[in-house]
Amino acid sequence: MKVTVSELVERVKVNMEELTDVREVDISMEIGIDIEQYIQEKIPDALLAVWSTEPAASLPQVDCATSLQPQSRPDGSGRVILPDDVWRMVEFCIEGWRQPVTTFIDHSSPMYELQFNRYTRGGISSPVCVLSKDGGQKCLDYYSLPPHVELHRVKSARYVAYPDKNASSYEISPSLIPVVCYTCAALVYEILGRPEQAAAMLRCIVR
Repeated sequence: MKVTVSELVERVKVNMEELTDVREVDISMEIGIDIEQYIQEKIPDALLAVWSTEPAASLPQVDCATSLQPQSRPDGSGRVILPDDVWRMVEFCIEGWRQPVTTFIDHSSPMYELQFNRYTRGGISSPVCVLSKDGGQKCLDYYSLPPHVELHRVKSARYVAYPDKNASSYEISPSLIPVVCYTCAALVYEILGRPEQAAAMLRCIVR
């Protein structure tokens, strides 16, 4: 569901007020601490912290299949340049594969070296996708199709985007809204140098 930033800010403030007495509020006002600004700045970080432990099905996803342009190689492998805001790939599939890839590797994976051998690389039954960067651009190398297939087409591609720091609202699963708000409150308390209160906020999280 769509939740506005202003609503999230108010929810976080309520959480923080549970551990803040009147005197502390007065002190904060006197020294010019803008709690609402701190909260707003930390909402994207809180979202990523929560999303990192959640299954992809519970996260907002972007369909980018039609915007990707495969660059095929003579050996049947290929590459696509990914959007800049990709935080987590969820699914990728090339036409001709028998199943999509939902688990992605990088250059540190033992499977990466296997993709340079035509007998051990991924194929239409068990394709493999490697995430990397080229000249600062995020890209995905895929393995593979039979070498005789010259035209590669993306069948499906979905990802979770980095939260836009300038957004006025965010798509958040209803069950995760309290988790995000308590996490955000903990991050703000850390900024304020109050680790005990930050820990208390995290203890309030129920999953």
